[in-house]
Amino acid sequence: MEKMGHRFDGDIIQAEDRAAMDGFQKVARIDELLPGQSKLVTVNARAIALFNIDGKLYAIHNSCPHEGGPLIEGRLKGFVVACPWHDLAFDIRNGQGTDGGGYCVGSYEVRVEGGDVMVGPRRKI
Repeated sequence: MEKMGHRFDGDIIQAEDRAAMDGFQKVARIDELLPGQSKLVTVNARAIALFNIDGKLYAIHNSCPHEGGPLIEGRLKGFVVACPWHDLAFDIRNGQGTDGGGYCVGSYEVRVEGGDVMVGPRRKI
């Protein structure tokens, strides 16, 4: 049975519908993003850089606020990614700039459900 675009089994909402209702979207499978790897994904038409650091996942907006450089192509050292165009650096755990210049990028909640990588709403700073 369908109601307003969501599938229902009686009164039980399916897990994927619950994820969609709380703002999380499936973007990958966990086996596509091994520790040390990164992946460019799209959430609500926005490019998101997804990182796996020692088994913990982090997501930030992919575009550097300076001139739009693709952060997914930047150099990653620890938890800091540097823009490949002008070397501005951002902490992937929270999107904060590490250079003291006031720049930051959006960061997003990430969780894994049954092997699916889910990216959720932008974090409030």
